[in-house]
Amino acid sequence: MSILLVACNGEPEQLPAEPQREVLAFAQSVVQQQTLAVNYATTGTIVSDQRIDVASRSSAYIEKILVREGDTVVKGQALIQLDSVDVDAAIQRVQASVNKASLALNDAQTDLQRFDELFKRGSVSENKLRKVRLQRDVAQDSLHEARAVLQSTRSQRQYTQISSPIAGVVVARHKREGDLAAPAMPLLTLESSSGLLFETYVSEGNIHQIEQGDKVNVKVDALAASLVGTVVRIVPSGDPVTRKARVKISLPEHERILPGMFGRTSFKLGSRLAVVIAPQSLVTRAGLEGVFVLDEANRIHFRWLRLGKENADEIEVLVGLSMGERIVLQPDERLNDGDLTQQPGAVNE
Repeated sequence: MSILLVACNGEPEQLPAEPQREVLAFAQSVVQQQTLAVNYATTGTIVSDQRIDVASRSSAYIEKILVREGDTVVKGQALIQLDSVDVDAAIQRVQASVNKASLALNDAQTDLQRFDELFKRGSVSENKLRKVRLQRDVAQDSLHEARAVLQSTRSQRQYTQISSPIAGVVVARHKREGDLAAPAMPLLTLESSSGLLFETYVSEGNIHQIEQGDKVNVKVDALAASLVGTVVRIVPSGDPVTRKARVKISLPEHERILPGMFGRTSFKLGSRLAVVIAPQSLVTRAGLEGVFVLDEANRIHFRWLRLGKENADEIEVLVGLSMGERIVLQPDERLNDGDLTQQPGAVNE
């Protein structure tokens, strides 16, 4: 557009026309709805499915502890040696009782044989023979009882050496050498190195949406990759304080997983429709994140967005866009509100 002005000499003077703004070429994208997974995130800890407190079956002083915290043990490996003096003395006492009962039985058997001969000759009564036979039977039962006590006492000797019931790791020592070991008092704590579980807690509002056998993504902070676990146990009784229920997830074998490690889970509870955009469509203006929306005349207008969940490929838009609207796909610093744009390769009219 030209503007004519009249100069002092009366001749019209034409001012230069206002330059037209450059039409910038940028790729465009149509806003679409996609189905997004509804995930529920929790935190938890890796625990051993087998945690055993090793104790003694009898009272005895600890002579030697053969392992320390952190040691790896195999099933059947010796862990603790107890003092066996009391057990050996008890075995000797019971052995003496067995010997005594054996001699008494032999004597009673000899008497029975002698009285049996006398009875055949009519020298003793039948009542006397009956009493002698009864004494033999009592002596025989006494010997059987003494032998049973001896067997039981000898079995106590094997418990003076305590062995590992599982293959695992020693995680705690509760006693020292010289301490008195008593029944049911833990001496060591072992954790199995296999069959580890991830223990977490789920809110009461979501526990009914989780079932045994569900696949769960588990990310252990100490590991670089995520693991796929399986829900194996759901405790339907919630904690009255936290209002959460305990859930245990089995994990695949991994050499770097250890009990006590911290992790995070992502349960898939369902799906829903949501507006999503590509991450490269975002631009920041005046400290606000948004996109450039194109009107019917292909002019752009900055629009602030409220964003939701995001990943490497897409970002959920909670507020600010509707399905079918056009946005600039990869804006840069050249764009300003009100600029005219076109698709790359389009003819500029």
